[in-house]
Amino acid sequence: MAGESDVVFPRLEEAQIATLRAVGRTERVSAGDILYSPGELDYELIVVVSGCVEIIDGIGTESESVLVSYGARQFAGELNLITLEPVLLTARVADDGEVIFVDREALRGVISRDTRLGDLIMNALVSRRAIIIEAEGGARLIGNGTDPATRELREFLTRNRVPHRFVDLDGSEPTAMTGDGLSLADGDLPLLLSGRQVLRAPSVLEAATALNLRAPNKTAKVAWDCLIVGGGPGGLGAAVYAATEGLATIMIDAVALGGQASTSSRIENYLGFPAGISGSDLAERAIAQARRFGLRTAVPERALSLRTEGGRYVIALDSGDELAAHTVVLATGASYRQLPVEGCERLNGAGVFYAATLVEARMCGGAAVAVVGGGNSAGQAAVFLSGTAERVSLLLRGGELGASMSQYLVDQIEAIENIDVLLHTEVREIHGDAALAGLTVEENRGGERRDLEVGGLFVFIGADPCTEWLDGQVAKDDDGFLLTGGELDVTHLDVDPINGGRPAMPLETSLPGVFAVGDGRTGSIKRVASAVGEGSMSVRLVHQYLSLHRNGT
Repeated sequence: MAGESDVVFPRLEEAQIATLRAVGRTERVSAGDILYSPGELDYELIVVVSGCVEIIDGIGTESESVLVSYGARQFAGELNLITLEPVLLTARVADDGEVIFVDREALRGVISRDTRLGDLIMNALVSRRAIIIEAEGGARLIGNGTDPATRELREFLTRNRVPHRFVDLDGSEPTAMTGDGLSLADGDLPLLLSGRQVLRAPSVLEAATALNLRAPNKTAKVAWDCLIVGGGPGGLGAAVYAATEGLATIMIDAVALGGQASTSSRIENYLGFPAGISGSDLAERAIAQARRFGLRTAVPERALSLRTEGGRYVIALDSGDELAAHTVVLATGASYRQLPVEGCERLNGAGVFYAATLVEARMCGGAAVAVVGGGNSAGQAAVFLSGTAERVSLLLRGGELGASMSQYLVDQIEAIENIDVLLHTEVREIHGDAALAGLTVEENRGGERRDLEVGGLFVFIGADPCTEWLDGQVAKDDDGFLLTGGELDVTHLDVDPINGGRPAMPLETSLPGVFAVGDGRTGSIKRVASAVGEGSMSVRLVHQYLSLHRNGT
């Protein structure tokens, strides 16, 4: 965390300290006092009036290190103050002094009422999370990089932006890598260490529960105003507007908040970010924005079915629990298509990837890589990977780079020397047992084959709608995409006992009060901005439906 900046480590003005003092409690602290520890859920923002507070990673271990020291007029805290996740690091008093403790509810009130102070605090918390992730602070995941269970857990932590350090045993003695003398037996790996919690060979569900990422109040007896299924751009757009407008809202996702957009290394055509922004950063900012207004989120929570019960909708989850709501926004998105080539599925995460972020790039080292696809996601991946890989082979089965790719990406790719664009080229064979060892590709016009020595294969060939769990419940087109608005027959809503017959509203499905946004909706434009727009628009329609419902008209 070296390198203080006004954004990450700001100094408060006297008036701002007075505002926080009015809603908090002031106490004297002594050197050595622990103000919060890893694993704690109920902790507070700490404003340093005098003295010094250190933030420590790995306290009590051989790897203990002081990440940053906060002096007078600074504040200690991280994004989990807003996300309700457990504390990742330790706050210890270095010099005697005076501090102000501000609890979560009081902090949320300050952020809402005082725009300038609220922006200063939120920007600092979001930036600190990014720094901790980059520094690999927080939790530790110990396992073998080629083990499927380890890869699955690592992907879950990474996709959900849980700060952690991955320790790849790679044949080393496990006890030596823990650094704290933990005794390990066969079957204990992967090992997840988070605060005082030691999780031996946990499932993703168990890890999510320990990290407080799962849903609260999972009972159909409590109905939310709005339940959002899917945490991609469409779901996030709906979440921000629903939360800011005071609707009791919960958003669930089967894997990670941010959806496919969170796997994009850089989005350069999103409004308001002239220098571009990574998909994960955009998602994290949107999540923090909605959570500051009371949004609840839960992962992994996979929806299994949708039914009506007592004038509301009930969604059954794969955990056996249920959630009920008066309205539902389906932002289910789409799932990645795999190459129909032997070995592709077996090597998922072991050289075959469907995202191009810093984690995947590190797994490939500096080896040459191949990217398959002709859309923007493939282009963004190629540009990003060119910064770390020896060479990038961009494989397109068609004959034109700009056929379905934005021109700005085409220009960038053509200007980067270590990107080779291979037109009319398809993958025919994937080599390797435990990890990717190379590819055989074919020129699909003449049939000429050749081998590519690559350490990573990145696949971006489209996706299929994640709507199979809605079979027989919501109207779809022949490809499984959800029908909405004018694409529906009026009779789909004629059975509504409350509202009677009426045309479907824009984005409304064949079930009244159930809306569809983003990639899972038929006719949608597959762009982040359009999905966000649909999500925000759906909240206006949710209000309209709730008004009709309350009035009984």
